[in-house]
Amino acid sequence: MDEKNDLFGKKHATLWRISMWANGLASIVLFIYVLLAFGQISQYTTMAHNMYQTDLIGLFSRSPLYILDVLLQMTKEFLQGAFYYLALKGISLGLDMIVETDINYREKKIEGGTA
Repeated sequence: MDEKNDLFGKKHATLWRISMWANGLASIVLFIYVLLAFGQISQYTTMAHNMYQTDLIGLFSRSPLYILDVLLQMTKEFLQGAFYYLALKGISLGLDMIVETDINYREKKIEGGTA
């Protein structure tokens, strides 16, 4: 493989594939964590039914602190998902930048060497 004619090498393709996977996985992870955040409501509904033989509204009217607890648990799940989303997006963008920088550096090196 001639490096002067073929700037996009095997290592670049591997990094680019990893970047694409991280980018695609980021959206999936965020969606899953949003579902888990709303799943907290289901957990509290089950708890209200098992412990107090009432529904979620009855639990909230019985003890308003459960509203805060549900919201905090939902926020915790959502923030975990947002953290993983941003981390995967950062990995994706970082790898893209590495590949593009290396290709641009090689192009300038080739242009500088022939001129």
